[in-house]
Amino acid sequence: MADRAHLSWLRGAAIAALLALASPAAAQTKGGAAQAPGKLTDNLNVFIGLEGSKQPQDLGINANMGARFGVNLGIPISRRNNIGGQIGVAFNLSDAAVHVLDQVTDVSSRTQMFVTGGVFQRRSNGFKWAGGFDLQYADYYDTFWLGQLRGQAGKTLNDRHEVGAWVTVDLMGADAEVADTGIPVRLDPIGQFNGYWAHFWPSGGRTAIWGGMAAGHDNVVLTVSEEPRSDRVFVYGAALEVPLSDRFAIAGAANFLTPTSTGTVDAFLGVVWSPGGGMMKGGSAFRPMMPVGNNPMMPINMKLR
Repeated sequence: MADRAHLSWLRGAAIAALLALASPAAAQTKGGAAQAPGKLTDNLNVFIGLEGSKQPQDLGINANMGARFGVNLGIPISRRNNIGGQIGVAFNLSDAAVHVLDQVTDVSSRTQMFVTGGVFQRRSNGFKWAGGFDLQYADYYDTFWLGQLRGQAGKTLNDRHEVGAWVTVDLMGADAEVADTGIPVRLDPIGQFNGYWAHFWPSGGRTAIWGGMAAGHDNVVLTVSEEPRSDRVFVYGAALEVPLSDRFAIAGAANFLTPTSTGTVDAFLGVVWSPGGGMMKGGSAFRPMMPVGNNPMMPINMKLR
């Protein structure tokens, strides 16, 4: 059974981290075009919104819905070569969206902490790349740490279109037990490869769609059935960022591993705040390229041990 003390600790850490890091935020780069950097604090994004998730780790009998809070900071490493680093942290505070898991166990909520770090470059010829890691700590039917590598590369074709790909690789899994049942399970990030196309709108908005393949997932319904594993499954998704003003934008993403009945249905949507402005007129070359890790970018497989 997960120690409920961890839940209170994580929620306190969420508030402390967000208060410590929420300072003037990053401007966005319009149309993928890099511009000269300003102050360091111009490269900090603050996010608040909603998130929902259903994955194989939910045992086939649950889903989660709740709030998400996060900050993401870009740091210049080489101004001459437009190379930057990024570090971000986010917290998901969720409740069970299905009235089944809490009947089998006493678990009715989940807290997740994501930490993302990496390096990136936006070249003057429109080519861009990023690479780094995602760590996840979860307090759910057990407590566990998980990790993966994540990378992306893209090329702006003109001021309206960009194409590229992003990939994740399993780095660290964990053994766990389902609370109150003693059932042992194994949890691992699901690697995926996606090609994407992004469009930049005259209003400053950005939309993107992607599709690709994932490593696969197990198909387990706790205490009911264990069907054959689904290997090399199709994955698809979309993302958007729509400026509302120079300091605010609507941002979100969704990702789906097939078949969705036993795969994943993950999404988040909220408001990005940029106290330093620049959301509509372009911004620093050193704003973070990769979003902070979240369920759409880090689906978790579960299998019985």
